[in-house]
Amino acid sequence: MTISHYGVWACTPTSYEAQTLKQDSKSPHIYLYFTDDSSSSSSNKKLEAAINAKSTDKDSRLVFWLNRNFTHPITETLEKLDLGFHLAQSQSSSSSSSYSERDTHNRGHHSHHHSSRHNHVRRDESTLQGLDFIRTKDLVDLESGQVVPTEQDILDDVDPILTDAINKKATAYIWGSSYGTGIHDIHMNQGSAPSYSNGIYEDGAMLFKFDDGHWEAVFLAFASQKIPTNDQGEYESNSKSLADILGSSE
Repeated sequence: MTISHYGVWACTPTSYEAQTLKQDSKSPHIYLYFTDDSSSSSSNKKLEAAINAKSTDKDSRLVFWLNRNFTHPITETLEKLDLGFHLAQSQSSSSSSSYSERDTHNRGHHSHHHSSRHNHVRRDESTLQGLDFIRTKDLVDLESGQVVPTEQDILDDVDPILTDAINKKATAYIWGSSYGTGIHDIHMNQGSAPSYSNGIYEDGAMLFKFDDGHWEAVFLAFASQKIPTNDQGEYESNSKSLADILGSSE
């Protein structure tokens, strides 16, 4: 099953808050709030990006890649986009371009975000190709990933980038699965167990363009996810977990 309503949200981040394990012991999140050019005409509900702080898998650790000087051809495409959500080109004939009840089930590694009609916040970009940690050339050096220790979460690592992006009014390009008033699955969306959604060219990420012209990037995955993957984004018999590849097995 591919990732529902996958695309990129061009927006301006305004603040963030992080859940504690007491608030959500199973799947805590960092919520990055943002605005776009449709926010004033929508309800007063905040637009949000739900960023996993841990996995719901047995190995709950995250893997991250941070780049404070990100350069890649994808930036030329992104900076031409208007603010708002843009649906990426489907890489699968089974992927639906319309919102359905399927979107509220079988999410990636979390499933408690509520769907809402997209209306004015959705824009179809038939030529916009999604991101793929494995297949998009020079996007991510997978072997340089860092595993977040079990006793920590990702906040300490991503806070400097999020805080700078908010304070300096950077433009954010958040890749993932839209649920109308927000976006989630902001992480690698392939190589998971068959009970989760998998797909190719449907990986999540956060890219930020600053006024001085430089870009910064945050890429996340789960330590339990395995690579390489097949054309459906599913791991193969010889695939290894990111934890094993990075020498950080539990």
